[in-house]
Amino acid sequence: MLFGGQFGIPLAQAQDVNAQQPDQVAPAILFSADEVDYNRELQTVTARGNVEISREGRILLADTVSYDRSQDVLTASGNVSITEPTGEVTFASYVELSGDFKNGIVKDIYVLLDENTRLAGTGARRSAGNFTEIAKAVYSPCKVCEDDDGTAGTPLWRIRAARVLHDAENKTVEYEDARLEFAGVPVFYTPYMQHPDPTVKRQSGLLAPSFGSTSYVGSYFSQPYYWAIDKSKDMTFTPTYTLDEGALLATEYRQRFDAGELEATGSVTQDSNDDWQGHIDAEGRFDIDPTWRWGFDAEQASEKTYLSRYGFASPSVLTSNLFTEGFRGASYTRVDGYYFQGLKSGDDRDTTPIVLPHMQFHGQTAPAKYGSITTLDVDGLSLTREDGADSHRASAKVGWELPHVGTLGDVTKLSLSVRGDSYMVSDVERDNKDDYSGYTGRMLPLAAIDWRMPFVSDQGAYHQVITPVAMAAWSPNGGNPEEIPNEDSQSFELDDINLFAHDRFGGIDRAEDGFRASYGLEWGLYGPTGGYTSAMFGQSYRAAENDTFAEGSGLDEHMSDYVGRFTVAPSQYLDLTYRYRLDKDDFSARRNQVALTAGSVDTLRVNTTYVHFTDDAGSEEFNEREELYFRAERQFSEYWSGMAYGRYDIDQSDPLEYGVGFVYEDECFIFDGRIRRTFYQDQDLGESDEFLFRLVFKTLGEVASAAGL
Repeated sequence: MLFGGQFGIPLAQAQDVNAQQPDQVAPAILFSADEVDYNRELQTVTARGNVEISREGRILLADTVSYDRSQDVLTASGNVSITEPTGEVTFASYVELSGDFKNGIVKDIYVLLDENTRLAGTGARRSAGNFTEIAKAVYSPCKVCEDDDGTAGTPLWRIRAARVLHDAENKTVEYEDARLEFAGVPVFYTPYMQHPDPTVKRQSGLLAPSFGSTSYVGSYFSQPYYWAIDKSKDMTFTPTYTLDEGALLATEYRQRFDAGELEATGSVTQDSNDDWQGHIDAEGRFDIDPTWRWGFDAEQASEKTYLSRYGFASPSVLTSNLFTEGFRGASYTRVDGYYFQGLKSGDDRDTTPIVLPHMQFHGQTAPAKYGSITTLDVDGLSLTREDGADSHRASAKVGWELPHVGTLGDVTKLSLSVRGDSYMVSDVERDNKDDYSGYTGRMLPLAAIDWRMPFVSDQGAYHQVITPVAMAAWSPNGGNPEEIPNEDSQSFELDDINLFAHDRFGGIDRAEDGFRASYGLEWGLYGPTGGYTSAMFGQSYRAAENDTFAEGSGLDEHMSDYVGRFTVAPSQYLDLTYRYRLDKDDFSARRNQVALTAGSVDTLRVNTTYVHFTDDAGSEEFNEREELYFRAERQFSEYWSGMAYGRYDIDQSDPLEYGVGFVYEDECFIFDGRIRRTFYQDQDLGESDEFLFRLVFKTLGEVASAAGL
């Protein structure tokens, strides 16, 4: 049977009540059951068998329900469940509630919260539809499996408490006389504790502490506090006490705007020498309108090894940047400024440049007659130093491209351009001459042609493509007068990526000049399931033999070194790429790089990188170097996984670092343990051993620790 209206009111009468003014209508109750008895004299309704009652978004299911209209009291028994509008479900053997389900008592309560978290107890009291007070309660998100004898087992972890109060409105769970049990064994006791319920993604309060010891700061203890300021911003304060270096305060601030976002991390400390130390790492991005946006990056540290010493991420260079940029159609505009802080031992602030401003523009027309495209690039830069050369540059380049597809499938592209560079410089060093200060410039016309012709054949289910490739370009000789300082093109190496570039320098301060040409062959074999094998081999020729490219770069003579690439990727379980540069005279290897990914995480997945380049390979950052990096990962079971990695200096026959780690993760708990050892020296920081672990009690919090020698 199905009735509408309040309990005990026939359907016709309920319709009359609902015809009253909206502010006088009581919320309707809908219920269904296999059998319903109505006693007019006692004003009771009794429903039996598959009873379902719905009111104001709450749904009650039970075997038997009795409702007393005179007292507005509802009792339910047998497989009782109450589903809240929020999705929270309460199970019980017996409940006694007010007619609106908001007040009452519950026996043998079992509450299913978000993320399958469970809250159970011998009895509970419900108040105002918001507070649920549970006696002798147990809280856990862990599944409970049956033991061998068929009885319910013990969850991996749970909280037992004399009293638990769940505040549905404020989304909190409070405990009195609580103890944390791990595999049934008590490991922690507190007279009171509180945490957000699983539906809460952010709430102010103490986070889990961390502790440990490192060789740099000694023993330490950190206690973070999270402050949810409002819906759009929050902040985390992390005071840390270290035994050897004193106290440190780290903060993290995040804010989202209607048209942007801001994140900032910083720290400050007074070390054992009574010197104030600290750092800042901030980033902001803000939309001005649909075309323009602006932003900044701010990265600074008080000393070069500060970030490594206190466990923060430590790149080799900290970059601060303020910029604005615009996107419209095929054009792009950007204006920015840079300030750098080098963290290597040889970096000097006085010789580190400040860039303010750097202006860039790129635009191109839509394809015109025969598909031709006209481009315009403008660049302006002002670079200054406390000690060293200053450079102020204005550059403009106009280009024109005409692609053509021949009747045989060959693809040809003609490119013409002219670039003018104007410089005002000071204190530029010159070989065997005095430093130069004054005006200089150049005009750089360029003509280039690119050609490729793919040959395609199908062999059963496989698709093969062989493509000869060629490029020829010309610019006047003498395009790099020594009065122009080289600020943005200092590092160069010939490889398979830039072999066919018209100008293989990455910046503007240096330009490739004279006649040059490149040739090569590309080959690919593609399978029906997405696997493929490909290879590329090529060489370059330069008519002029001059000092445009540094010795060892591979382009310092008429004929360049040979460069190539070979890739084998037959399936998702194997990906091997080999890049190389071979000496043009004896084919000896001057640069080798191998990257291998093989296997599956479910069995064994291996990542290996091998790098080797000789002392005359042209690298300005490293001398001769031969290294091997190895990482292996394995999923041992449904819950356990592990990894091991190492980095080895083959040239010196010494390890650089290695580590191992294991992770256990199920629906309610994560254990992450890692051991790491480093063998290299970083200025005043030497070799170190570290042990790190993290315990995550899902929906509750985590404990992390790191130890080192």
